[in-house]
Amino acid sequence: LVWQTFMCRMSSHFWMREYMDVAKLSEKHSKKHPSSQQKQMFYVFCVFLEGIAHLSLARDTKQAKWRSMGEKAVTKMSQLLLMSKWNFENKFKLLQAELHYLDGDLESAEVAY
Repeated sequence: LVWQTFMCRMSSHFWMREYMDVAKLSEKHSKKHPSSQQKQMFYVFCVFLEGIAHLSLARDTKQAKWRSMGEKAVTKMSQLLLMSKWNFENKFKLLQAELHYLDGDLESAEVAY
C-alpha cells in the first residue's frame, strides 16, 4: 500500500509539472524504503521522472545543480539502454531531447524527440 501511494503521488506530481515535489518525494522515499525489488523498480522509474524534472528545473531556475542532476539521469539511462534497448531507448531519447532543449539546440531536441 505504501508503494502504491508513493507511485501515485510521484506520478501525480510529475504530470502536474510539480518537479520540485518529484525531486523531494523521490529523495525522501529512497532513504525510507530500500527493499531490493522495490528499489530496482523505483530506480528505473525515478531515473526517467527525476531526469525530466531536474532538466526542467534547470531550465526554469538556471541553477547548475539541477542541470548536473539531469545530466546524471541521462548517463544512468544510457547505461540502462545498454541492458535493454527495447525498454529504455524511448526514455533515453526523451531525456536527450530535454538536455538539447536546455542547451538551446532545438534541432537536436526535435530529432531526439
